[in-house]
Amino acid sequence: MPPLRRVYGLSPALATIAMAVALTAAPRVLVAASRVDSVRKPLSAFEAAATERAKAGAARRLRSPECQKLLTAYSDRAGRTLSENLAPWGMSAAEYVRQLPFYDGAGVAACRRGSVRLATFPGEPPVFVCTRRPGRLNSAFSTVEAENPSLAEVMVIHEMLHTLGLGENPPTTFEITEQVKARCR
Repeated sequence: MPPLRRVYGLSPALATIAMAVALTAAPRVLVAASRVDSVRKPLSAFEAAATERAKAGAARRLRSPECQKLLTAYSDRAGRTLSENLAPWGMSAAEYVRQLPFYDGAGVAACRRGSVRLATFPGEPPVFVCTRRPGRLNSAFSTVEAENPSLAEVMVIHEMLHTLGLGENPPTTFEITEQVKARCR
């Protein structure tokens, strides 16, 4: 292999530093893109209708100034508020949640835990509906949406916060959901 200086026009020391920086940044982006892209399976018509109803209700709740305070109450791991992370999208939280894509989460690891209804990767827009339920035709989320639409709307807002960068532990899933319930009536 030719010396780095001839190939890149850099001294070996600078080339090594440049490669180290590139390799440290690249895996995060590549992993994030690949884990989402590999599981983008459309929802069934029934599941899609349930998520659309819940998104419409969540959007209505997000028009409330009190509900919008969630976006400044929480931050991502870098310290940016969720409101700051929403700004580049050029839309309100209500518009954002209406356009948020939902996919079948049968291939998502988090969905293999029986108690998980919806899943997402912090900072990434898709939300996944955990659809596989032994002996059941529909997801637990669509059942929640049919039996308790208000809770389904809260769940959608909860996941929306994760898509804007909110992690968990801390705050816990329970704490996030309780805040959404308290602020988004």
